[in-house]
Amino acid sequence: MMTRNEHIEELVFSYFAGELTEAQEQELSSWLDADEENKKILFEMSDWWATAHVPVFSSTRKADFERYFGSLMQPVQQKAGKRSLWTTWARIAAVGLLLLSVGVTSYRLGNRNMDDTQLAYFETSAPMGSQSKVVLPDHSVVWVNAGSSLRYSKNFGKEDREIQLEGEAYFEVARDTLKPFVVKSEVLNVRVLGTRFNVKAYKEDQTIDVSLVSGKVNVHLNDKKHAEEVELRPNRMLSYNKETDRVEMTEIDGSKAYDWTSGTLRFENKSFLQIAKDLERKYNIHIRIESKSLKKEIYTGSFSGHYTLDDILREIDVEHKYAWKQQGNELVIKDK
Repeated sequence: MMTRNEHIEELVFSYFAGELTEAQEQELSSWLDADEENKKILFEMSDWWATAHVPVFSSTRKADFERYFGSLMQPVQQKAGKRSLWTTWARIAAVGLLLLSVGVTSYRLGNRNMDDTQLAYFETSAPMGSQSKVVLPDHSVVWVNAGSSLRYSKNFGKEDREIQLEGEAYFEVARDTLKPFVVKSEVLNVRVLGTRFNVKAYKEDQTIDVSLVSGKVNVHLNDKKHAEEVELRPNRMLSYNKETDRVEMTEIDGSKAYDWTSGTLRFENKSFLQIAKDLERKYNIHIRIESKSLKKEIYTGSFSGHYTLDDILREIDVEHKYAWKQQGNELVIKDK
């Protein structure tokens, strides 16, 4: 039979993972309000969760969590020095946690020095070489790709449903006809009611791509030349080229638009210079291309998650024209 401490530990893990039911939210809120020590325990747990930043698909995350907090569920001693509560929240958000209203309220009650401006928004990011999964307050689910971040207001779902995205994310949006879901990027906005779609909007990339899996989205470019919204249907991708200022629409297999969420790298008619950027983000490495011919090479292919960077390069270099060597966190590719 599960003890009281084990039960609370289970609730807290579910809270961080974004899997609490409404009844469990109320139970966790009552536990936090019952004793200041309980808030301290949660702070310690949030620090571990934030710094661990295990990939979203890791099967060992729960076991690690339980092993680490076996002792923390005992009464804790006050540590020397004060930790900013907002810093703790920011670190939680940085690894893509579900920020429940009950959690925000509890943390704010625990620190009288916090003002409302510090809780203006939450930001979720995925460092190079990792991915994060976020469950938003409206129950929409977002997968955030490597080197990406998204930001949303503390009032998300109450006043509006707006997300600011930099990088790539796949969205499964909960339907709400009264509050459209809007994804804002550097040069375009995507507006939906409830659907599944992918947005790739890295600042360093030449194009911004919006791919629709199901439902319907409206894409609006933030300039005078492209004033009208473009309606996107399933299995279509809109690409905006930032250098040429051109918009293209192509047919795609929508089911493959979010293959990256399971670790697959897919590209079609892409130059190696473009592919290298995806490789850098996926494998957390800087790639320096010293071959002029390689920069212009065009490739189509896909690689599942078990492929190493070296495996991919060997597959691409079918004619054995190039040599590469890793020096620290940099991979240099040259002509043979």
